[in-house]
Amino acid sequence: MTTLKDLRFALRLLRKNCTLTAIAVVTLAVGIAMNATVFSWIDSVLVHPFPGVRNPGELALVETVTPSGEILVATSYLDYRDYRDNLKLVSGLAIGRFTPLSMGSGGRTERAWAELVSANYFDVLGVKPELGRTFLTEEGADKPGAYPVAVISDRLWKTYFQGDPRVLGKRIRLNRHEITIVGVAPPAFRGTIAGLVYDVWMPITMATAMGTGNGTLNYRATRDITSTIARLKPGVTIEQAGAEAGAVARRLAAIYPETNRGVDATMVPVWGGHWGAQGLLLKPLRILMAVSLLLLLIVCANVANLLLARAVIRQREFSIRLALGAHPIRVARQLLTETLVLAAAAAGLGTILVLWMGQSLMLLLPPTDMALSPAGGLNPDTLGFTLLIAVAATVISGTAPAVLAARADLNEMLKEGGRSGTFGRHSHRLRSVLVFAEVGLATVALIGAGLFFRSFQNASGIQPGFDMSNVSSSQFYLSYAGYSADEQRRFCRMLRQRMEAIPGVIGVTYTDYVPLGAVVGTTMTNQVEVPGYAPARDEQMLIHNATAPPGYFDLLHIPLLEGRDFAESDDETKPLVIIVNQTFARRSFRGADPIGRSVKFGGTSATVIGMVKDSKYHVLTEAPIPFFYVPFRQWFAPGLNFSVLLKTVGDPIRVEPVLRREALALNQDAVFHTTPMAELATASLYPLRVAASLLTVAGIVCVLLAGIGLYSV
Repeated sequence: MTTLKDLRFALRLLRKNCTLTAIAVVTLAVGIAMNATVFSWIDSVLVHPFPGVRNPGELALVETVTPSGEILVATSYLDYRDYRDNLKLVSGLAIGRFTPLSMGSGGRTERAWAELVSANYFDVLGVKPELGRTFLTEEGADKPGAYPVAVISDRLWKTYFQGDPRVLGKRIRLNRHEITIVGVAPPAFRGTIAGLVYDVWMPITMATAMGTGNGTLNYRATRDITSTIARLKPGVTIEQAGAEAGAVARRLAAIYPETNRGVDATMVPVWGGHWGAQGLLLKPLRILMAVSLLLLLIVCANVANLLLARAVIRQREFSIRLALGAHPIRVARQLLTETLVLAAAAAGLGTILVLWMGQSLMLLLPPTDMALSPAGGLNPDTLGFTLLIAVAATVISGTAPAVLAARADLNEMLKEGGRSGTFGRHSHRLRSVLVFAEVGLATVALIGAGLFFRSFQNASGIQPGFDMSNVSSSQFYLSYAGYSADEQRRFCRMLRQRMEAIPGVIGVTYTDYVPLGAVVGTTMTNQVEVPGYAPARDEQMLIHNATAPPGYFDLLHIPLLEGRDFAESDDETKPLVIIVNQTFARRSFRGADPIGRSVKFGGTSATVIGMVKDSKYHVLTEAPIPFFYVPFRQWFAPGLNFSVLLKTVGDPIRVEPVLRREALALNQDAVFHTTPMAELATASLYPLRVAASLLTVAGIVCVLLAGIGLYSV
């Protein structure tokens, strides 16, 4: 009954003071919403990156690393089999390979995103199908192409098959192959790369049939398995399992030095994975959470100041209560109840704001044709955190006024002019402290935001070493549509001829790699040997490389410092040649002329015919790394999907409809997505951009709230 009386009195009092109530509720709502929104991002990206799995705390990721600390992330299928057979501290080890597919036929194809997985994939993750079954043990046996079966996502089931309950046993055309549907995944499950939403899961033994090339299943150096997931045995720590994985990796390096020398393995929790949303957003979200807490403290200081100012006006009310026998704790409880009502109203408003703010992280994403899972939003965990923040705000904001009122000197308060007595002086001093705290916290937040914004500006101003003005990149996945290397080479040559005849097109080239268009760990690497060069004990000789046709360097204005460019005569009938960058030549040839030198990789010897200037390959902020290029006609193979780079007089996106028309005229399965290369540079700085943008907003909000609070008091 007493609590209900306190609530009724609090509501009546707050209705009488609408201005104070509105200011307190709005400012508290902003602080609560900001913290709840960031928590929802952390929850979806870091705490539950793989929704729908059983006991996610028992899962860990196996990642490959080099002695220099470079994270390669991906592993090879043959290495996976050795890890699976030799790791004793895990109850199961599963894999998944990111694979774009062509779905449909007859010129009406569309993109589908698939994961080629081991037969135990769903069992290790603890995912039960919504309909049908998952994969049988024999469907993971080493019989390439023997089991054309698939588990489809709930999303694909409902959109493509209209939720037909008789979908099991039906066939879906993927990469010109008829695949039988055996199961439907539960709605919550999206796959094992955080942030992506998969449509289809198929046995890894279908890799070659799905266009990955023979290397995926047969070549140890083909590290294209994007997810290796372990479920730890009870009582086993990630550190213990990681040490065991590292020991297995070192044994493999000793047994297979040509492909595994310098390749180590480690285990990380799923929130610490380097490929996926958690790898991009771990650091920005940690910083943003700290700034959000600063903002909450500023808000609480604002509300505490308002309540203190109001308490000074109400001190005669408190004196009468105390004089009539009310216990000081009773007065303090009344003030805390009023604060709780404010916080509850703010939590309600903050919940609405979370619905609006939760998707703001998606607005910073670069353009992509991939299906992405939304980050943030309301769920039971976020609602619980919102209530917790509301309680914390109540305690932080209401404690000072409540304690001050409870400890006030009754005699002083009953004196004539008591407003300037002890209570008023104590309140004034405390309000001054809160003012200094607000300004100090807002200044810290604004300075931090300014530093990150400055860092982002500096990084954006770094020259990439090539010209991307008026250049677009269109990525094709013809390998995954079942086309051979010869068919794809012919497609590229004919498309270039057609597009070069279009008015306004300056030049066309193609490559299996686009500068700044991929993260480290997704570009092709090869174990390199240089005759006469003895690498240090832990020196990394896994070198990133790409394929390129004649004219590639001219179109991107990458200076050729020595030797010659590739020629059309550098085809599969001629000895292999390569072009290296400055860092490769400086490290491997110790400053000597690289032209004519021999380099061995992939079991083949190649001759260096040219050296180009260093440029940026993965991110603008990376240090110089060794890199080499191989002729497109000599090295391109199925599984090495390509991108067409188009340079035009004006905006290259305007030519995209013509490119689409010509590409479909050559191949009805030519589904692709076009992006200006200038946007790729920004995309490579996505984590820094997120930090700079959101911290700038948070810093400005902190200053505004501090200003509003001071004005209100």
